[in-house]
Amino acid sequence: MTGIPKPGDGGLNRDDLVSTGKPSLGDLAVVSRLVREFVKFVLDTRAAWHAGEKGARDPLAMIEAEARQLGDIFLGRDVRFDAQPWNTDNRLGMVMRVLLPDETKHYGDPGAAPFMWLAAQAAEAAAFIEQGSDEVEARERLDRIVTDVTERLLGTRY
Repeated sequence: MTGIPKPGDGGLNRDDLVSTGKPSLGDLAVVSRLVREFVKFVLDTRAAWHAGEKGARDPLAMIEAEARQLGDIFLGRDVRFDAQPWNTDNRLGMVMRVLLPDETKHYGDPGAAPFMWLAAQAAEAAAFIEQGSDEVEARERLDRIVTDVTERLLGTRY
């Protein structure tokens, strides 16, 4: 059959994974850690703001800066990571434009969009718990969201 990408021709998301010894954006552990650390950052920043800590006077700006940095990583614009063929504006960026059109338009970057969306989900989970709702339920829902975002960033789910 012609037209079907074959392993090794760069046509499939996980083909031709490149390694230069840096953390790979094709590695589940690396991607999961980055996503989970972002969620922790959002929750910690929100808690610091609620506590009135000096360093958290503008939490949204802090979260957006972190989201933009992660967006740069996942769109292959950060040399500290092994970007894969999937980690481009034309591949992952296009998926994010379709999945998160409002966030992409608002933040002007398909890389920052999933992280700002994820930040909103994390803040929503924290508020749900603070209002006396079931913490286990909130954590389970947020964990499913984190898993979904991780899979989409890896290109294993569209």
